[in-house]
Amino acid sequence: MKVSPILFVFSIFFGSVFLTSGKFVDTTNTPKFYFSLAFVLVFIIINARSRKPINIGTFTNKTTLWGIYSVCFLQACYGLFQLAGWFPSNHSEFVITGSFDNPAGFTAVLSLGFPIGLILLAKAKKVEWYLTVAGLVVIAMAVFFSGSRAGMLAMIISSGVFLLLKTNITGKFQQLKYYKLLLVLFLGLFIGGVFIFYYQKKDSANGRLLIWKVSFTMIKDKPILGHGIGAFQSKYMDYQAEYFENNPDSKFKLLADNVKHPFNEFIKVAVEFGIAGLAVVLSVILFVLWKIIKSKNDNRGLVLSGLTSFFVFACFSYPLQYVATWLFLAFYLTAILSSQEIRIRNTPVSVITRVTIVVACIFGLSHLIRQVEAEKKWKTIAISSLRGNTGKMLPEYRKLYLTSFLKRNPFFLYNYGAELNVAGKYEESIDILSECQKQFNDYDLQMLMADNYYEKGETEKAIQAYQHASNMIPCRFLPIYQLFKIYREKDQKEMAVKYATEIINKNVKVPSVAVSFIQREASEFLTGD
Repeated sequence: MKVSPILFVFSIFFGSVFLTSGKFVDTTNTPKFYFSLAFVLVFIIINARSRKPINIGTFTNKTTLWGIYSVCFLQACYGLFQLAGWFPSNHSEFVITGSFDNPAGFTAVLSLGFPIGLILLAKAKKVEWYLTVAGLVVIAMAVFFSGSRAGMLAMIISSGVFLLLKTNITGKFQQLKYYKLLLVLFLGLFIGGVFIFYYQKKDSANGRLLIWKVSFTMIKDKPILGHGIGAFQSKYMDYQAEYFENNPDSKFKLLADNVKHPFNEFIKVAVEFGIAGLAVVLSVILFVLWKIIKSKNDNRGLVLSGLTSFFVFACFSYPLQYVATWLFLAFYLTAILSSQEIRIRNTPVSVITRVTIVVACIFGLSHLIRQVEAEKKWKTIAISSLRGNTGKMLPEYRKLYLTSFLKRNPFFLYNYGAELNVAGKYEESIDILSECQKQFNDYDLQMLMADNYYEKGETEKAIQAYQHASNMIPCRFLPIYQLFKIYREKDQKEMAVKYATEIINKNVKVPSVAVSFIQREASEFLTGD
């Protein structure tokens, strides 16, 4: 038995883009990841048992291209249907998310799939031409209405690269002078697009400038080898707190928020692996690009256009957080090897190798199944806990913590720590959250830690945690309100007046009933009412 490469490519792309499940805590990204990984392992097991050659070209033939393009087209339609109100969005703040958690995954898929539409257009005849153009228009509209500036830039620039390398779309740009004209045109579009997109959402752009500014401070502290894998999630918010502590009048105060990614994959590499790691990554990229440019493969324009789309998107977002992006990268790199054929000879070494691969994949698949079961169990007990059964669910949380891989999942640890806090087990909550903090740290974790310390009577530690949370996100009212309450309870009027005054004078980012209540209470305290 051997799985058709065409069926494999279409199935895994469809699952990595559309699959969602309410049985997981993360209903959008986790199912996609587990499905894709399981599908790859099964495919390897089946094909490792066969001695037949694997033709790489079958992964990138016209039928496969149409299959992937259809997935992108359907995803674009899904997003437009959300815009029309026919389907619900997966995020309260965004109208269009497609089958992802936010527009980043949605537009990453569409911008990476756009060059496939261009190559199909170059080869299309009659009806196919109209279908391809319609698909490109729908995809472009979906990206535009999603509001993703990174997606729009990625599509524009990758299209320019494709036109420069694959000019047989119209046959009018085959003379050198037109190549130069196109180059200048798209360079102008890029520069103009950057300015337009910046002023279109100036606050959002300035927020990313803040993140990059703080990230460069992290790089400066450990420039050579970086802070280590996963360090951005565990250390960035501490650096942001330090920045605002040292710059209390910063113009970025109202723009600060919880940050899990620097919105630039290359900056993330530099933070976690230093300049040395970034140099290695850039060297590999340049080597691959040089090889592709030198290649005579017919898919050269497609591959360079697809990789360009990824690199542009990666400069302004976090496409590598989505498994579909990894599949697109694998597809484009495979496309440049489309003329290659892998033959497995029936020698003792090859037999041992194939057996080893099969055993390793079976082991990986069994481990994956255990992970899926643990994730599903987590979702079940989390829902039950939200329904008021926290006390009954704590033993189940403890069991998962002790027996599953979830102990290494910071979001599980945060959830477990929060439930312990609700149950009044403050010491245990501090222990779990302290473990979580080594992998993930943000404003919400600091607020939970502060509440634990306060309930335990460790007021000084609570004050430190509330102050740290306030420095992390200066525009939030709750930390300074809690500090105001603590000092009022301790009858330290001078400090209570200080924080009450800060509450009154604080700029409101998002008006709400809670903020109005906090300001009214502070005002009544100052006036003696």
